[in-house]
Amino acid sequence: MAEDSNLIASFQKNSQEEFRFSVTNFKGHEYADIRIFYEKDGDFFPSKKGITVSLDTWKDFKESFEKLETELQSRDLLPEDQADQDDACCLVACGHCVI
Repeated sequence: MAEDSNLIASFQKNSQEEFRFSVTNFKGHEYADIRIFYEKDGDFFPSKKGITVSLDTWKDFKESFEKLETELQSRDLLPEDQADQDDACCLVACGHCVI
């Protein structure tokens, strides 16, 4: 579990869960963390569903995610309003998107 976490962005997955994007510190190392949090008795808790990415592999992770997004677009699998926007934000903070 992270020793320190800085929430960057979040959005609702459903009525009881949300995606949270954080920069975390564990044993002196910084990581990017994308995790589903669940609601219980009015509070949110981290689930095991998520991914923690070392900053050493962030570039590869981001490039792979962009390839996945391109493939989803080529198969017309993204909702129309997302696929048609020239400035649509990607799931991964790419530097030009505001999450």
